[in-house]
Order: sequence, then structure tokens, then C-alpha cells
Amino acid sequence: MTVSLTVGNRRGAALLFTLVVSIAVAAMALGAVLLSSSARLTTRFGAREASMQAAANGGLELIRDSLNHGVFDSLLPDNDFTTFALNEPIPDAFGNPIPGITRSLYVGRTGGRTGGAATAGQYGNNFASGVSVIRDQRGAVAARRLLMTQESWAKFAVAINDWGGTAMYGCSESIQGPFHSNDKLRLQGGCNPKILFAGPASVVGAITNQSSGNYQGGLTTNAAPIVWPTPARISLMQQFAVDADAAGGDYDLTSLTSGQTVPGLRIEFLSIDVNGNGTIEWDEGYMRVWEPATTADTVLAFTTARLWTKFPPGSGLTVPVDPNALSRNCGAVTKVNGTVRFYTASEVYNAVDAAGGNANARRNAVRWLLSGGDEGSAHSSMTSGGAVTPSQRRCFLGGDPALYPSTNGTDLTPDPSLTNVPGTAAFGEWMARRTGPHASVAGIRSDAAYLIPLGRNPNFKGAVFVNGDVAISGRLRGRVSVFATGNIVLADDLLYTVPPGTNCGVDGDIFGAIATRDIVIADNSVQTPFNVNGRLYGGFDDTPRDEQYNMFFLAAGTGSGNTGNFYTSGLWGVPGPVPPYYLNGIKHSSATAENCAGGPAGCIRITGGLAMGRVDFYTFRTDSRAYGYAEAHTYDKCGAINPPPYFPTTGEFGESRYYEIDPVWLSQKGIGNYFASLRAQ
Repeated sequence: MTVSLTVGNRRGAALLFTLVVSIAVAAMALGAVLLSSSARLTTRFGAREASMQAAANGGLELIRDSLNHGVFDSLLPDNDFTTFALNEPIPDAFGNPIPGITRSLYVGRTGGRTGGAATAGQYGNNFASGVSVIRDQRGAVAARRLLMTQESWAKFAVAINDWGGTAMYGCSESIQGPFHSNDKLRLQGGCNPKILFAGPASVVGAITNQSSGNYQGGLTTNAAPIVWPTPARISLMQQFAVDADAAGGDYDLTSLTSGQTVPGLRIEFLSIDVNGNGTIEWDEGYMRVWEPATTADTVLAFTTARLWTKFPPGSGLTVPVDPNALSRNCGAVTKVNGTVRFYTASEVYNAVDAAGGNANARRNAVRWLLSGGDEGSAHSSMTSGGAVTPSQRRCFLGGDPALYPSTNGTDLTPDPSLTNVPGTAAFGEWMARRTGPHASVAGIRSDAAYLIPLGRNPNFKGAVFVNGDVAISGRLRGRVSVFATGNIVLADDLLYTVPPGTNCGVDGDIFGAIATRDIVIADNSVQTPFNVNGRLYGGFDDTPRDEQYNMFFLAAGTGSGNTGNFYTSGLWGVPGPVPPYYLNGIKHSSATAENCAGGPAGCIRITGGLAMGRVDFYTFRTDSRAYGYAEAHTYDKCGAINPPPYFPTTGEFGESRYYEIDPVWLSQKGIGNYFASLRAQ
């Protein structure tokens, strides 16, 4: 069998294979070209996008810088926005316009956290928003928003606007947080150890004895001054108090005095476990307001427990020897006519008088009461069945429940039938709530008519406004600032329910005291030793050695004279460092025990921050004219994190957070409507 083989043309097959390979290589090359082109386009687009975002961010920084270097109020209208630029060219680093790109810049106010324009500042912050919109010639748009927070004066442990006097920091003192002076800084010379500045310190003017300081947080000299708050700005806060209730209502108050260290109004804060769960929650804070009946000396003395210096003829009493012999604020637990309870000096004096005791017997009985049995002697009306040596010697502010037998031992508010009796005890009364008892306490407190809610009132945003002077004290639960057109007087301890610095959130406690004039330490009978039979006795307070105030205060000053100071008032209401008599002479051990760091009346301890318009006075002296309180303050970090409501700001806006905005959505909504929605947040 024969097999026939046919051999093909190999050169044709090779040609075909070569063509296939060539096409594949060409396709790969074309793919590489396309990929490279796509990468270049992507890179170019990314670079374009990045440049537009950078231009938008640059615009936001221009807005912030303009606010910080201009008059920000004129740039931030209450119910509108400001246009900085509208489709304007963007300069490069050399000032030349970047081709094909324009920028529009807008700025306006932003509300707080809980609704309404009036809440901008409720949490201590004033918010503003800047919006930057970038467009290129191809129609691409980038839009960004910067939320800005205005810094508060509460960020400082100590801030001073004008150091006008010769007062200085002593070698034993320290500043535990940020410090700023718009003027000079005076330190005692030769300090070893040095005066500690634990936080950053900045000083505009000269520093006396700079080497006496230990500036752990750094020292900036020749610093830029910070704009100080004005009385006009403080007065703006009245509207927030009105919004919480009504004009002249529960939070918009008027004092009988203005510019006096003897205030014609006092506010006491208290916390009440209204739901009975054993915990004082953020909305269980209240306040009550004491209104003196008149401006008579004895009436105002009763309000803040000043020395009781009015004596009847023939009493044999004198001010230097027995200044509180007829006090309606001071007393002790003893027995009178067979009944053991707390009696005031006035009650004992009158009881002995009613029992037929002569002037000497009345005087001795009062001395025995106020000295705890060490001075004078008990009258026969006090010894039937055996005398009860006076104990629990205390002084209380006017209207305190402890001053009335029916409310003693409780925190129930005495009603006017006890506090404002014509002819015998017409001293004033606790202000009734405008619309009647609040629902939160109506069923559980017999004094509900006098309890003004803080957190339980949804319209209350933290502002209490006082036309005139006001004294403050109590136990705070909530976030509150008291603004006064006169002086704010520290009459007795004011403490948080939640310890300072432990909760800086919205459910923590924080307090601001902002006075148009001065912040005054009341040198009253509660906080200061006084003479009994010519011998100084102390211990009339529950914390006699320390007067403790959890708060941030700002004494703005009126811009004239020496207002804006922080000082100890005279024992009879004389402001400044010259009381009519001093804490020298013979001292009982109870008075000696009150001395703290040289302060004969003890230490004033502010846990928070101090901002003073002026420094002209010392808070105490140790020489032959000894008086007042040494300072021993502690910084509360919450002032910088979440300051008191509407606390005055420095004018400096800082970055808070950035937001991307959908440009299509923004175009549809409109820039005006957008800012309207921001104000309402």
C-alpha cells in the first residue's frame, strides 16, 4: 500500500503568526498608552480637586482671620450673614490670579446645641460658620464649611486687664492654670521656692521681679492684648434671662441697691432629689431669691448677716465690744424658758428683757450665747431645770430656714408670715415664682411656690440677670451664669453638687459670676470672726477656715474709676482695704483657728477661674490693720472645655470642625436659607 504525504508552505504560516503577535503587541502598547493617559487624567483631576479643596480651606482661614482681626460683631449680624467675596479670582503665592478658578466666601452666626438662635453661647461658646465655595471654568464646584468657636475668658485660671495698684503675688502663692495680663505682672522679689505658674503665662507689659516666677507652662512677654468685655456686652444677656420666663420674671431680677457692697438682693441655689432615687440629677437644681423689704440699714444687714450695730438707748452695748449683741442672724442652741432650740442673739436679748432682766443681765446673756458659755452668764430664764451650755454657734444669711423654729433643721423656705412681720420682723421675703409652683416640686414640697427651676425649665438657657447688686451662695446643680449690672457679693459658700473638673459635659455643674462692677468677698458674720465682750470669736460657719466658691468670675468694671476689682468688703460695708475695725487684739481659739496662710479670716478658695478688670486692692492684711482672706485658688479645666453659659468671650475664634457640603444641594437651598438653618441649630 502506498501512502502519499503533502507538504504545505511554512512561510505562509509564519507570516500569519507574526501578524497575530504584532497585533497583540500593538494592543498591549495601546493599552499601556490608554492606561498612562487615564492615570495622567486621574492625577490631573485629583490635583485639580486637591487644589480646589485647598483654595476652599484657604478661604475659610481668611474668614477666621478676618473675624479675629476685625470687629467681629459687625461681621456677624444676628439674623443675616456677611459676604466677604463673590466669585472673585484666587491669588497664588505671588499674588497673581490663578486662571479659571473663582471663590465666594460667606460668614454668619451658628446656634447652640439645643435649638434657637439664643442658644449660641448657652454652653459657654459663641459659634460662627464660614462657607467657602470654589468654581472653575469647566463647572466643577467645591464647597466647605468651618465651624468656629469663640474662646471664653473662662479658659484662664487668672486674667487681668489693668494692674493699677501695688498688690503683687507673694512667694507662697501659685497659679494653677493659664494666666494672662493685658497690663503688667507684679511678683514679690527673692522668692525661693519660686511662684509657680503651672499653665502658659502671657503678659503684655512689664514684669516686676520676673526671676521670682517658675513658668512651667512657658512665658510669653510683649503679648498681644485681648479685648476686654464691656458693660454694654454684659447687658445683652438680659434678653436671655427674659426669654426663660418674662421681663421682670423669675430670672430677670432687680436689686434695691447698685454699686454697693451691701446688696439689696440675694440668690441661693439648692438641689432637691425630686424623684427620690437617691441621686441629684442634672435637672434637679433650683434657686430661690430673697428680696429685702427696704434699704434700711438693719434690713440690709439681715440680708447678708452683717454686723448688727444698732443698739437701743441705755443698753450699755458698744460696737467695738459687742457688735452682734442684737443680731438676727447669729446665735446658738440653748434653753430659754424651758425650750431647747436655736436662738438668735436678738431672741435671747428680748427674752431676758421680757423676764425683767436689766441691761447688764441682757448683755451677759447674749455674750454667754455667742461665746458658747465662755463670756457673760446665763439669765435665770435660761437656767430653770439646769442651764444648757450654748452649742452649734452659727450665723446664717437672712431668710435662712435655720433662723425660724418651724423650719429649723430643714431646707424648707420660710414664708412671709415668718420673715416679713410688720413691726417685729419686717425684713423681707422669698420671691414667689411668677406662675405658681412648678410641677416638678408642687406635690412634694410645701415651699414649692418659692423654688425656681433651673434644668426643669426648658426655656432656661443658663442666664440669670440682676439689675444692681446681688449676693450669692448655696449648692448648685446645673449650668448657670449670673450677670449683674452692679456688684456680685460672695456671701457664703457656693458649691457644685458634682465636684469641679469631674464632668465637663452638659450634665455637669458649672457656674459663672459676671459683674459690671466688682466681685466682693463679704466680710460678714458668717465668714468672719467678730468680738464678743471685746474678744474675737470665730467658727460661726460650717466651714469657718475656708470660704469655698466653685465658680468662674469676671469683674468687668465700668471703664472708669477702680471698678472691676476683687476684694474683701469692710465689716460695715466699706469697700476696699480699710474696714472700720480690724481682726487684731485678744482672740479666742475659735478665731485663731480661722487663720489661713496669714489671712486672719481664713482662705478664700475659688475653684474655677478669676478674671479681673483691675487689680488695686489686697484681699487681706496681716499688720495692725489685719483683715480679710488669703487666696488659695484651684483651676477647673472645664472652663476651657465647656465654659459657663454665655460667659464673656475673648473675641478670638478657633477652629472646631470642617464639613464637606454637597454643592448641588447648596445651590438648590440657597446660601441665605443655609445660614438661616445654621442659626436655628
